[in-house]
Amino acid sequence: MIYKNITFQADSFVYNLIFEDRITLVGGDSGSGKTVLYEILEDLKLTDEYHAIKLFNYRSENFPENLKKCRNNFIVIDNADILLNDEIRRFINFEFSNQYMLFSRNCDGLNVSDKSFKILKVEGNRITLEEEL
Repeated sequence: MIYKNITFQADSFVYNLIFEDRITLVGGDSGSGKTVLYEILEDLKLTDEYHAIKLFNYRSENFPENLKKCRNNFIVIDNADILLNDEIRRFINFEFSNQYMLFSRNCDGLNVSDKSFKILKVEGNRITLEEEL
């Protein structure tokens, strides 16, 4: 695993994201903070500690080709339900040097465990990843 946890403060919120699997699917309703987290990670990846973060979303140019170049990275894909096809799912399943956080509700075709499913939980000013019930 690239990161067992990612911890940082943004504005008045403290993020403590703990990962238990190589592939983490972050679900949740619209407006639950996933895209805000993605945008914060855009700045966080510029730090020495979190330089392994690579971000992809629907605006990413040449998404499949650029993803396939990634090795030893923590890959975050926003709107993964829209972006993932069978070829990308195979890459995610078999490129073991990477770790993945996918903002997705759909696990079809991905090798995931019961520890892969998370939601963003906001409690006071603390934001964590919790097991999806």
